[in-house]
Amino acid sequence: MKIRVIGIVSLILMLAACSGQAESPKENQLDALTEDYPEVQTELEKLSDGFRGEITVPDMETIPLSVSSVEAAADTKFEPNGFDVYYAEDENRLNVLVKDQKEMNATLEETNQELDHEVKGMFSEAEDGHMLTLMWISQNENALYKLVGFSPSGEEAAFTKEDMVEIANSIIQQRQ
Repeated sequence: MKIRVIGIVSLILMLAACSGQAESPKENQLDALTEDYPEVQTELEKLSDGFRGEITVPDMETIPLSVSSVEAAADTKFEPNGFDVYYAEDENRLNVLVKDQKEMNATLEETNQELDHEVKGMFSEAEDGHMLTLMWISQNENALYKLVGFSPSGEEAAFTKEDMVEIANSIIQQRQ
């Protein structure tokens, strides 16, 4: 009987330990991205520490592509600075652009999309659904985020509005 109880308790402890290892949606996905793609880290290092702290990238599981390449580019030539991350599968692309907005009192003139944590965004569609854009200002108003999902004309669109909202929400959740 004691062996059975010890076995059950051990099993419960192992299951509890394993379930605690799952990545939470709040975990910063940028760490994993820079580990998998060192060139992203190289570009990040070109940014000021303050702006670098505003950079957040989506959870890869929310991107509806089988991502085969990731590229990044820091834009430090002009103010405000920016940071672009490009995810690609063949000719389908997701661009995540982050622009520094610190002390600029930035706002979106028009919003039409509710996002998590009461964030409001602007969604637009072009090229017959082959180019979707979703923009929002971070809750601390220090960064403008812009997602652009692109699929070549003549092919099935790789992104839906729902996909774009899910990608945006994965970024917003990490910033909480």
